[in-house]
Amino acid sequence: MDRQIALEILLKYKQDNSYLNLTLNSYLQNDDLTRRQKDFITRVVYGTVQNLIFLEYILKPHLQGRVKSFEKMLLLMSLYQHFMMDAIPDYAIINEAVNLAKKKKGMRTAQFINAVLKKAFACSYSLEHLELQERLSIETSHPLWMVKMFVKQYGFETAKKICYANNETPYKCARVNTLMTTRDALLEDPAWEKGQLSKEGVYYNKGNIANSEAFQKGLVTIQDESSQLVAPLLNPLPGEYVLDMCCAPGTKTSHLAALMKNQGCIKAFDLYPHKIPLVEKQMERLGITIVELEAADSTQLAHRYPDNSFDKILLDAPCSGLGVLARKPEIKYHPADAMDEIIQIQEKLLENAYPLLKNGGNIVYSTCTINKKENEKQIAAFIKKHPDMLMIKELTILPYQYHSDGFYMCLLEKE
Repeated sequence: MDRQIALEILLKYKQDNSYLNLTLNSYLQNDDLTRRQKDFITRVVYGTVQNLIFLEYILKPHLQGRVKSFEKMLLLMSLYQHFMMDAIPDYAIINEAVNLAKKKKGMRTAQFINAVLKKAFACSYSLEHLELQERLSIETSHPLWMVKMFVKQYGFETAKKICYANNETPYKCARVNTLMTTRDALLEDPAWEKGQLSKEGVYYNKGNIANSEAFQKGLVTIQDESSQLVAPLLNPLPGEYVLDMCCAPGTKTSHLAALMKNQGCIKAFDLYPHKIPLVEKQMERLGITIVELEAADSTQLAHRYPDNSFDKILLDAPCSGLGVLARKPEIKYHPADAMDEIIQIQEKLLENAYPLLKNGGNIVYSTCTINKKENEKQIAAFIKKHPDMLMIKELTILPYQYHSDGFYMCLLEKE
């Protein structure tokens, strides 16, 4: 049953080109599954997608011609179990795969799966003959264009650390809601541990944070530690008028409100109307009342408000997501040219933020990517266009440095 569910999730993800975590979570709502089963399914699903390029490289010599998606995905997830899950004996992996194939497609497909897996498990492989960047691409299942980009921007050794960190299991990380409790009070519960990067960061050492009592009571919200540095960088004060241009899912919005002690006003916008109720629910759970939410295109906001309207602006911009590949491995397989359109949107958002900011006010521009074209180069071009914008602080966190998401943030001040 475990493997059948894992296979269904992988096929649905591939067919719908959907977000892996949403597809997985919809299946894990099944109360008949034990914690152990859920953990196994999660590991197989994420592990297979995370290691897709490596697994396809291993599988390719054993296939002739085109293979249907059911058979191919079953082979890939079986190879993942063989190479990355040492506790499972090969005969068990093959038996389970053969039974799944027989049940779904019949004896002929089952025989094909059996033959391919036995050959693949028996063969040794080597990447030693490959050029360094190609080897890193296959070893860590990052597309070659991405490896080359990381090497160009950060050098080979740092690129290697980034790629390996992207395949590690992220911490279960949350931020303490200081409107309701303190970190010290929360840490009295042994299920929580102190974070290492943020003053309000905590790690959870049990199951799903969303199922914890602390989450349900609004004492914490799920947020990676590097992301928790963004709102304090903007440093919104109680009573200020703040703009959050791209607010969903509301995590940073709620952090701004907590820093403001729930006093003042945050105008929060998101492009997608269906996300607004989710943000509202989040604010309600955390006891936040100063956020005014609206669905709107923030690349048009400069036409809606007078110049110099806001004390502070958070622009947590849409981006390629190359800092969160450990949590969303499917992003690795997005086309390279998808970034070109995103860079133009980021530029429009910055141009809309500029007139809305008061003189002496601050903007924080942040992304969950480590691509310098979307970060340092984007900000350099913005400052060149607007010399009255001063860079106060710029910070890039790479995924391997704190076992956190990769993140970029920049604090700007308008003279």
